[in-house]
Amino acid sequence: MRQGLRERIERFDAWAFRPREILIRSDGEVRMLGVSVRTQRWAAATLLCLCLATAIGAQSYLTALVEIEQRAHDVVRLQDDHRARMEELAEALTRAADRGRAEAAEAVASLMDQRNRLIERMQDVEKRLAAAEGERERALTNHDSLMERLRQVEARIVASVPDARTVRTERATAVERIRVEALAERGRLAVEAQRLAMETRAASGDLARLRDTERDAARAQDAALAELGGRTKVQIDEIVRVLRSTGLTPERVLGARASGAGGPFVPPVPEGNEQGYSPASLQLASLGADLERLRDMRGALRRMPFGAPLDEYAVMSGFGVRRDPFNGQLAMHGGLDLAAPMRTPVLATAPGRVTFAGWNGEYGNLVEIQHDFGLATRYGHLTRIDVRVGQRVERRQTVGLLGSTGRSTGPHVHYEVIVDGRTVDPARYVEAIRHVRKIE
Repeated sequence: MRQGLRERIERFDAWAFRPREILIRSDGEVRMLGVSVRTQRWAAATLLCLCLATAIGAQSYLTALVEIEQRAHDVVRLQDDHRARMEELAEALTRAADRGRAEAAEAVASLMDQRNRLIERMQDVEKRLAAAEGERERALTNHDSLMERLRQVEARIVASVPDARTVRTERATAVERIRVEALAERGRLAVEAQRLAMETRAASGDLARLRDTERDAARAQDAALAELGGRTKVQIDEIVRVLRSTGLTPERVLGARASGAGGPFVPPVPEGNEQGYSPASLQLASLGADLERLRDMRGALRRMPFGAPLDEYAVMSGFGVRRDPFNGQLAMHGGLDLAAPMRTPVLATAPGRVTFAGWNGEYGNLVEIQHDFGLATRYGHLTRIDVRVGQRVERRQTVGLLGSTGRSTGPHVHYEVIVDGRTVDPARYVEAIRHVRKIE
């Protein structure tokens, strides 16, 4: 068998590698170039090595591509897992913040109720002290009245002296009776004074304890209010940062809400004046204003187009200058091209009113929604429109199905955000949803 294989190799070698001549014509002259069998074998071996090297390189390249694609899939999967974990963490933080706000509000209410009860007890003690002082004054007045009666009786006795013995007897009897009454009254006054002194000391002790308790409650209340106020200011600052990242200002958002407040400006009177305000009242007033501002800001965030119009998508083209996909020239792209499977539901990114729904040239089937604060959004290249002009839509409501109508190279939605009639980068509004979820 080996002998037969060797013979076939020798026959192939004799057929493939034999002396050859190459004719070369140049400038009317013909030259003959001989190619030996050895040269042919060397060239064939070199060509075979090159082919093998190319095949090995191609195999390595394909293997590397497969590995890169697998790693890209792993990265995408890890990013999805990370995004899901971050969303879960944001939800947990939101629930914890809500519980913290509820507990703080409950603690503040409990402290305010305790403070009111302490104030009522202090007022009751003060009333009791005032009543005791009044009773003491009345007792002293009665004592003075009895002594005055004694002096008047003595004067009458001295003035009427018809019978010295009778007068002395009556005088002695009257004096003794008045003396006994005076002694009894003095004894009663002494007992009453001792009782009032004990009640005064007890009331003073209660008042001191109540004042200590009130100070502790006031400190606890101030700490709770300070903590709640700090968390409120942090959330307000976070909302301001999110708004400024989109190019908006808090004044623009809060200035658009309806307001029914008014009246003359009266600055608070410093404490110590009869009509002054306590620090706790001023702190509560400031916290109330911050909570109202936070509530208004949160309400504004729910009415702004944050997030993407698709649940799952791939960004095919961003906002700004790009090469046109049809002619390759530089052109301005005023939105985001978000790719997804055909007929994927396209969702409104904020509540608003539909101002356009129909065919619009290169946009194809287009839906435009007017939102609050001078904001509007557009959804182009739809294959179907599910809303009509004038209709009120809510956030995440389906406005149509993704398609490839108009000037489009494939299924996607062209998404625009418009502020005061001027298109801005929608990516800032799409990315802001991560921070908005943490705040809400």
